[in-house]
Amino acid sequence: MIRLNLLAGQVKEKIAQIDPMEYLSLYDLLTPEELEVRKAVEAFVQKEVAPKINDYVEAAQFPTEIVNAVKPLKLFHHFLNKPYGHGTSYTKQGVILMEAARADAGFATFIAVQNLLLNYTLEKFGNATQKQKYLTKTRDVEYIGGWGLTERGYGSDASSLTANVKKVQGGYILNGDKRWIGNGNKDVLIVWARNLDTNKVEGFIVETKWPGYHAEVIQGKLALRIVQNCQITFTNIFIPDENKLESVTDFQNGPNQVLMHSRVIVPWIALGVMRGVYEHSLKWTTSRKQFGKYLASFQLQQERLVRILSTFQASFLMVLRLSRLAAEGKATIGMISSVKAWVTDKTREVARLGREMLGGDGIISDNYVIKALTDAEVLYTYEGTYDINSLVAGREITGIGAFK
Repeated sequence: MIRLNLLAGQVKEKIAQIDPMEYLSLYDLLTPEELEVRKAVEAFVQKEVAPKINDYVEAAQFPTEIVNAVKPLKLFHHFLNKPYGHGTSYTKQGVILMEAARADAGFATFIAVQNLLLNYTLEKFGNATQKQKYLTKTRDVEYIGGWGLTERGYGSDASSLTANVKKVQGGYILNGDKRWIGNGNKDVLIVWARNLDTNKVEGFIVETKWPGYHAEVIQGKLALRIVQNCQITFTNIFIPDENKLESVTDFQNGPNQVLMHSRVIVPWIALGVMRGVYEHSLKWTTSRKQFGKYLASFQLQQERLVRILSTFQASFLMVLRLSRLAAEGKATIGMISSVKAWVTDKTREVARLGREMLGGDGIISDNYVIKALTDAEVLYTYEGTYDINSLVAGREITGIGAFK
């Protein structure tokens, strides 16, 4: 296989640089623990996820077999602090999601929903009884669950949600609806609802088996296909007092804090997609010939490969820096929002370039890039759209709000 390298004015053969992390010695920026976790997750993903996940993607089914294989690893313990987990960091969580997304962004998103949203909320706002009853089970994947904020009429304007609770003896009555809720048809759901007595947004742990809970998987979704996004309706659901997250006082001291946490880590999923595109594109172009030459020998293809590689490297450095700042408590909401917006926008560009390079075979799921192309559109939108995240950062750097 021909690989070209310009060195001292001469053209030499060299082994293709498949791993984009090695090109600028990016692994050297990770701690020994982060490297150890990354390597373990990479081995699991390449053995258990990559060979099987596209069957589930094509069927738009939840990968129960793969999720069950995660359980013995206690992988989700890395997302929690002691005593419920191994101890965590933004970067350690990030490298786990990056490795998962190299196989499938939908699988990484499932991990993100279960951990960055559901488990983080239980850890941060749950009391000891709630953690023992729910967090120990969601951590060990005995329960799978979701996080109910978005509604049919309120996406970016999430603080205007209309799902509501009314205090009654011994608990609350919940009514309303939620939309686009990942894992909403599984076991448990964090529901954010407006208290009709106080007009404040409060948090509740809802079991999906309770009377009045109805979830339908949204059909026709062409991205993140394994994620079971649901339209959920609540009809007079009784929530016992012990299932209220008492330390949540309002939208800012509740869902907004969870979103700030998860938004730091979500760009790592985008990094995994970029990495997957680069690896598949480079392997393809260094093994396929056209017009008697390897595709990688053509100038247009080399330029695209370099652009993908450079975009990944720049994005990695930005995301890693944000993660380190967040760990030090120095990351502002504007920093977090601007990084999420920029990196997911660049992921769309990278996915498009990869799709172009693979030609007709680029639309086959096993070649990854078509999945990357559609999944990148969702990364660009969820956890705050590109526009909203840009305006959050814009408000911070100008001191002027462009929306409420």
